[in-house]
Order: sequence, then structure tokens, then C-alpha cells
Amino acid sequence: VLILDEVDMLFKNHGGIGEAWFKTLVDWAEDKGMCFSMIGISNCVNDTNATRVRELGHSPRELVFSAYNEEDILAILEQRLGKKVVDHKALQLISRRVAASSGDARRALEITSNAVGKCSDLLSDEKLDMALEDDDECMPLVKLPHMMRAIREGMPMRHGDVISGLPQAAKVILCIAVSLGQVWGPMAEISISQLKKYCVEATHHAIMDELGLGHIMNLVEMLVDSGLLVTGNSGHFNPQDVNAKLKIGVQMDDVEIALEQSLLKEGGFYQSLVDYVKRECPRVGSI
Repeated sequence: VLILDEVDMLFKNHGGIGEAWFKTLVDWAEDKGMCFSMIGISNCVNDTNATRVRELGHSPRELVFSAYNEEDILAILEQRLGKKVVDHKALQLISRRVAASSGDARRALEITSNAVGKCSDLLSDEKLDMALEDDDECMPLVKLPHMMRAIREGMPMRHGDVISGLPQAAKVILCIAVSLGQVWGPMAEISISQLKKYCVEATHHAIMDELGLGHIMNLVEMLVDSGLLVTGNSGHFNPQDVNAKLKIGVQMDDVEIALEQSLLKEGGFYQSLVDYVKRECPRVGSI
């Protein structure tokens, strides 16, 4: 019995020669005088190469397995990693993204490994050498921002798709921050407390009131890590420092366009946030 994994690669990498090899193997498998059987495995089901396999294989028997869904991938990751080292929300995010794109568990494991590496790069040698218990206060070590950086590198997405998957509070912050950058110009700076104030006022105290400064900063970090928000700050930004300013003066044109084609196209609530900034926020360099 010959098992050919990634059988479609015969056609992708070798063209006509690959087809000739495959046809020879099919002839052997169909020869009743030969004790030879062949099983082909492929991730491709409906593309040109899959069609060619069916033609040359004379419509062989097929057993199609559906791709992994979000719950399947999450279970695989938790079985490999446990439930302590990586934040559950980070595992949910990568499971959802991979399930929506390919359902390939190997891809989820690869990107999660990259997220672990990014976390490790930020830890001191002392922390890396520490023996941690499951209930240690610093657990989980690998958090959502680490995973988002890994996803941004490993699974590039259109800005509009990323925006659509954001929590509502993050969408509000993105609208306000990008609009402030447009109104105030390239030198615009703002503190986290002032950014929250504008978000609260623009939403008429409906969404953002209960969020603390730390939560707001986490959402800002999420937007930065996903490539949607540009800040000119280098090094660590402390949201509790009343003198610290978040530099938001220069935003990417493609993000502004994506906003216009997604949230702002819907009109209503998100357009009202932009209108609030243009109407109520002073035209100054920083605040």
C-alpha cells in the first residue's frame, strides 16, 4: 500500500512529469495482477489540481473530512498547551481566525508558537528562569496583544475585516482617535483620560462609562497590535501618568479608507462619533 500525502503537489511542483508519474501509479493500482494499492491525501478538494486527480484517477473513491471549526481548534490548542500559560481569549481569537480562513490546526499551532516567542522576547532572564505555579499572579504569560502581533505577521488581513471583528468599545476608540488625528493634524497628542472623556461624551455615556483607564489602554494596544492605530510613542506608555501623551497625529490612509467603507458606511452611530469630534473638539495640537 502506497500512501501519498499532499498528492496535489505532484501537479503543482512537477507539472506534466508529475501527471505522468501519477498516471503510472494509477495504472498499477488498477492492474488486477499487481498487489498494489494507493491512497492519496490532499488538503485541496475543489481546485484545478483536485479535478485533475479525479480525471487521471478515473473518479476514485473519496472520503472528505470537513475542516476543523473554532471549537475543534481551541480544543487542540488547549490539549497541547493547557489552560494556564496562554490567555483563553488569545486562544479563542486564533481559533476563530484560523477556522474562518482554512481550518488548518497546524497554522493555529504555528501562530500560537510565534505568540509564545513574542512573549518570551519581552521577559527578562530572571523571569524566564522563574519556576511558576499554575496560580501565580503573572499567569497567563501569553496575553492577547502577543497573539495579535503574531496573527498580524502570520495572517495578514484586510483592515475592513479586522475592524468588523473588533469589540464595540474598540471600534469607538478607533473612530474617535482617527478622527482626532484628522482634525488636530500631524502633531496631535492626547492622554488616555482625555481620550476616554471624548469617547464617553460622544457615545452619550452609553458604552464607555464603566471602562477604567487600564481597560482603555488595553483596547488601544489591541488596535495598535492589529495594525489599525498608529502611535508615535516609543517605549512603554503609562496610562496612569497624567502627563503621558499618546501621539495619534499620523494615521494610515488605508485605515481611514477602511473606516469609511465599513463602520462609517453604515451611518448612524459610528458616523455620529466622527461628527462629534469635528463639531466639539478644539483644533489644537495636543490636549
